[in-house]
Amino acid sequence: MSTTSTTTHEAIRVAATANRLWRASDLGVPAAAMSRMYREGALERIVPGVYLGADHAHHPLTEAAAWTLKHPYAVVGLLTAAVFHDLTDAFSGGTWLFVPKGLSPPRSSTSPVQVVQTAPRFIDPDEDDANGVISLTVHGVCVRVTEPDRTTLDLWRYPQHISAEHALQALRRRVEAPDFHLPALARLGKRLDRLGGHVSVWPRVEPVLQGLMLR
Repeated sequence: MSTTSTTTHEAIRVAATANRLWRASDLGVPAAAMSRMYREGALERIVPGVYLGADHAHHPLTEAAAWTLKHPYAVVGLLTAAVFHDLTDAFSGGTWLFVPKGLSPPRSSTSPVQVVQTAPRFIDPDEDDANGVISLTVHGVCVRVTEPDRTTLDLWRYPQHISAEHALQALRRRVEAPDFHLPALARLGKRLDRLGGHVSVWPRVEPVLQGLMLR
């Protein structure tokens, strides 16, 4: 092995001690060197081209963070956010991401990813507070994820992707949560409807919500 290769591999091993995600470009090393360190057990491949030191425990949003590192405009939502917020016991079937229409969506034949393209105004980073999107740091990556109210509403906004069973389970759990505040959910639901889209969510959620709260 050449001195250059030895130095490169040692740099990767040192980087792997940090609890953060890495791409070859982040370290200025060839992609082949990262693949070799993966085969030798120093790295774990999270999604294609993104690695974590093999000794680090996973965060619930590790895969979501890896996709965000590759696609920083994406927002984690729907079933991935619902599982993270304990709104459903459903199997997410991969990482669910919102991606602005007009941008290239994440794709992979080896790491399951479910992409919903949406109008940019629904995930505009300048409107995150108003739109119910929060930011978390996961393995050194800033991950934007829909908060519990937004997640609950989105499960009702996308019946073509999400079953009624999962949407109802999430609404029921949200109502039972100690931090649930009806005016906040109503305000966000009406805001999403004002922003437009193919499905008006609040007229669908409100009567079901009233029934749940009367029980």
